[in-house]
Amino acid sequence: MENTVINTEKKKNSLQSKTGIFSKFLATLKERVSLLFIILVFIHICIVMTQASNVLPIKLRALAGVIEFGLSAFLSYRFGYLGMLLSMITNGIAAFSMFVLSNEVAFVVANNRMDLPKNLDRVTKTTSGLLLSLAATRIALIIASIMIAYTSEQARKHIKRLERLANIDGVTGVFNHRYFQSRVEEEIAKADENSSTLGMIMIDLDNFKKFNDNYGHKAGDLLLAKTSEIFMNETRENDIVCRYGGDEFAILLPETNSKGILSVIERIRKSFSKMTGLEEYFTLPDKVTLSAGYSVYPDLAKTKDDLIMQADSALYQAKNMGRNNVQLYRDIFEDIKFFFDTDEQLFGGLRALLGTVSAKDRYTLGHSERVMDYAVMIGRAMGLRGERIRLIKIAALLHDIGKVEIPECILNKSDPLSDDEIKLLQKHPSYSADILEPLSSIDQLIDSIKYHHERFDGTGYPCGIKGNDIPLEARILCVADSFDAMLSDRPYRKGMKINEVIAELERNSGTQFDPYAVQAFLSALSVNYGI
Repeated sequence: MENTVINTEKKKNSLQSKTGIFSKFLATLKERVSLLFIILVFIHICIVMTQASNVLPIKLRALAGVIEFGLSAFLSYRFGYLGMLLSMITNGIAAFSMFVLSNEVAFVVANNRMDLPKNLDRVTKTTSGLLLSLAATRIALIIASIMIAYTSEQARKHIKRLERLANIDGVTGVFNHRYFQSRVEEEIAKADENSSTLGMIMIDLDNFKKFNDNYGHKAGDLLLAKTSEIFMNETRENDIVCRYGGDEFAILLPETNSKGILSVIERIRKSFSKMTGLEEYFTLPDKVTLSAGYSVYPDLAKTKDDLIMQADSALYQAKNMGRNNVQLYRDIFEDIKFFFDTDEQLFGGLRALLGTVSAKDRYTLGHSERVMDYAVMIGRAMGLRGERIRLIKIAALLHDIGKVEIPECILNKSDPLSDDEIKLLQKHPSYSADILEPLSSIDQLIDSIKYHHERFDGTGYPCGIKGNDIPLEARILCVADSFDAMLSDRPYRKGMKINEVIAELERNSGTQFDPYAVQAFLSALSVNYGI
């Protein structure tokens, strides 16, 4: 399928390139000749009317001139540049013919006292021949026009077919990723122009890989196609449904706010749960479900990239919270902005630096936000309140900022890391502390960030401290960070299931993790998510 789309795109580009060169030539021709053509037609009419005024009725000549000019205008309008060119050729022939005829008539008029019958016979023969020539020319023009119209229509249909092949996903019948990228920009421009909103939903099929592995790609493709039908049925005609990639879909909803988006998602999930035609396949213990994340431009996102990133991050959060979940993106920077009210430059700098880290390491994208949520849950479950919770938020958000010093090739390596690479990666907590050390306004957070990879039994890094010597905030971050890391897909491994992650937390309670922090977290997960 990919090769078909690529070949189609090449054919389309080749056709467009050839037609583009010809169009440019004709455009130049039209610009330089159209005015001259009009002038020549006008001169031709004037010459005919002037020279033949003593023989043929002026009104008849005027009517003929108007018809001739109107036909030329119609041809130019109907067939564009080529129609204008045909009109010029035909009218050139007509002008020449009429010029010859008018000369004959003028000759007779000037010499009407000299053998008039003989000269009239000469004019009659000339007129008959010229009229026959004009008729043949007109017939040829009509035939040529029909052929041009047919060929042009077929070319337009062919180009439309090529465009459809280039923009439509072959498995699902909805738009593909390529088309999605272009439409996001268009819809954002429309939203700006109309002072309206643009909603975006990212949807992923939970357990789809397992479904594919058990029943094969044919069944998987059928599931994707039926899911796409649901998306189309539960959205409006002007909404744009796209297959973003694999089992992930994106939906653009013009002029839709958060409430409207949530309503669409709930309709989709309800219809999906009642899907028919695949009952024989849905026997897995982990049935295929939908997880969704969404955001809104310009309420939350300020650019195209923001909108995509936010919806994707919200989807990631939904899947990490047990799947079959829906999450709205929120700007966690707004949660901590108050802490930097007196130093907006510092706040902006840290935000930009964290954005740089996220750009280098896709795993970091959304990771810090999720760790913040988990850490706050743990802190509150342990009885922390007020200022300490606010400090935990900031520490969680900035805990991986030192990864800006780690080469991208290490952060995104798909193979297991070497010993030297592991040692370099383990320096990122110290790098984070070094970056933040000059910032006196957050000096109380530095130890929490520096020691978040220390283990409760003293075998962690970078300093090997243990137990209560590790700051409480750092112990909380350790649990929250490890929980999200185990849940998340990494370049070198798939994420674990949430029940497996919980079992791992319990197994390492008292060695890697503070047992009180683990107990508090498990209690909070049970209360908040029923896990």
